[in-house]
Amino acid sequence: MAEDGPDLVSCRVCARAVARDARHCRGCGVKEPWIPDEPTMNPRVIRAAMWGGGAVLVVLLLLVLGLVMFGPRAEEDERDHRPPLSAQQSR
Repeated sequence: MAEDGPDLVSCRVCARAVARDARHCRGCGVKEPWIPDEPTMNPRVIRAAMWGGGAVLVVLLLLVLGLVMFGPRAEEDERDHRPPLSAQQSR
C-alpha cells in the first residue's frame, strides 16, 4: 500500500514521528529534526579530493627537500659551526 502523505521519520532528539520535509519537531521544537542517511557529498568527489590533496602534499615535500639538498651553497665561513679561534690558540 502506498501512502499519500509525506514520509515519516523519527526525530533525532525525542524520537517522535515527523515528516521528512518538516523544519522543526512539533514534540520538542528542535530545528532539522532528522539527519539524512545519504552523505552530503558524492564519495567519488571526496576520494578525488583526498588523492589530490595527498599529491599536492607530496609535491610540496619534494620541493622543500630539493631546496634543502640542492639549494644555494653556504659561504665558506657559514659552513664552520665551531667557535672562532682566539688569538692565543692560533699561535
